[in-house]
Amino acid sequence: METLEVVTAPEPRQRPQVAPVADWTLAGAGQEARGTLYQVDRGFEFWATDAGMYHIDPERGRIEIPDGVEEIVREQRLWGIPATLCFMHRGDLPLHAAAVELGVGAVVLAAPRQYGKTTLALAFHQHGYRVLSEDLACCRAGPTPDLLPGPALLRIRPDVYGGGPSLGTHVVLARPDRVYLALDDDRKGSSAPVPIRAIVFLRESTEDLRFERAAASVALADLWSLSFHLRTDEARARSFRELTRLVGALPTWNLYRPLRLTSLDATVERIAKQFDRDPG
Repeated sequence: METLEVVTAPEPRQRPQVAPVADWTLAGAGQEARGTLYQVDRGFEFWATDAGMYHIDPERGRIEIPDGVEEIVREQRLWGIPATLCFMHRGDLPLHAAAVELGVGAVVLAAPRQYGKTTLALAFHQHGYRVLSEDLACCRAGPTPDLLPGPALLRIRPDVYGGGPSLGTHVVLARPDRVYLALDDDRKGSSAPVPIRAIVFLRESTEDLRFERAAASVALADLWSLSFHLRTDEARARSFRELTRLVGALPTWNLYRPLRLTSLDATVERIAKQFDRDPG
């Protein structure tokens, strides 16, 4: 398997004097945190207002991270845009999705921000299932698609936290907007790829939980909106090809469920039941 080299930057850098490729509000750190991506010689620079500068060389699989920053925040930003650019260079697909291990493989739980991906991932953990990803799922398309497990970290809203860490987790950082829970060693699992069984799109409903198959054309459009791609014709074409391969190789489902904390247990049980009886 390819490795990713992560090193501390030897000295501070100045922002590039070029127009940015993109600019975002960053998740999990309050509305004041922003990220800006620049294309530079030998790759990219990603500047996060709450962490600093990351120099990314996708061709070499190498990322320089800032020094003197809160470690958990620095790691969180590392596994966002910087790692995503390296994933994309080697042909993998980064998706806005959580993922959990059910039986013999991974079920990808895809949804945009504020649709409860991390909260649902924590609920799966509390029911004894392995969490593979909480927000960014790295998928490898092919005849039998795989998911590469992400960091063993959950970023939980204070109203979901409940005043204490769940069994099998421990607090590594508490902020006003998020509590960072690391998975205990006996719940992490290995970094080996996990075969993907299905993709489930999380939908909102005021009614009871229900599954329905998602048409491939609709699933492709939804995954396009949940994937990261650079704004060039070549990058868009490559991303579209890989997404088409992924959708062609996997069953895709819509799950309609209430976005209520009181519905979490029932949601976990319904998803688990679906894939206990459906091998694919």
